Amino acid sequence: CAEIQGTSPERLAECLGLDPSKYRSRSNDATGSDPSAALLFATSDEERYKSCEPLALACPSCSAAFNCPSITSSVCASIGKKSETEEFDSTFWLKLHCPKCESEGSTRRISPAMICNQVKRQIVEFVSMYYEGIMMCDDESCKYTSRSPNFRLLGDRERGTVCPNYPNCNGSLLRKYTEADLYKQLSYFCHILDTQRSLDKMDVGVRIQVEKAMTKIRPAVESAASLARSIRDRCAYGWVQLTDIAI
Repeated sequence: CAEIQGTSPERLAECLGLDPSKYRSRSNDATGSDPSAALLFATSDEERYKSCEPLALACPSCSAAFNCPSITSSVCASIGKKSETEEFDSTFWLKLHCPKCESEGSTRRISPAMICNQVKRQIVEFVSMYYEGIMMCDDESCKYTSRSPNFRLLGDRERGTVCPNYPNCNGSLLRKYTEADLYKQLSYFCHILDTQRSLDKMDVGVRIQVEKAMTKIRPAVESAASLARSIRDRCAYGWVQLTDIAI
């Protein structure tokens, strides 16, 4: 039933008066078998990147850290009506001021080099997390975690996936931080720093106003955006190997 468009095992279980929570894991496993589905079929950017870590910048003056909104959402908010709580999100990329320092009267801007260096540092942290190669058992009652692969063979299971606690545990070892997680995180940073691709999706009337603001912001973020794109594009996860599909 998980393969039928528009339904899911937990929904059918609910209609039949069964406990849907017992069938939810099967649905998640079906989605997890194709990690790219989250990127391909998400209805919005918020849904597509909801599991990603935010881009955090630290002020060089006061060392305060703050999460950055995407440039597109920031510019669109500055054009439309906004509440006081949205003031920072809508003006940060236009002013490049630390919210704490700005409230204290400081006008020092965060430089393009600072933005680029901090983006690079965070990307390196995520890449390092991937290369740590931490494996975790998918059995909720086990959660065995290790960096050392277990090469035991059991039935038709892939080598290295058998939980060392077998036979007390029938779970499988899976990467805690996968290629899909890394690629999605890098794509999210590209999305936050994007000043061009989002314009292609806008109506002409709105696009003219947004493009004027983007022109002012682009020089400050182009180095960081170019860095994020270059590292993401080097990730093999985003490329199709023709040898795998050629007949």
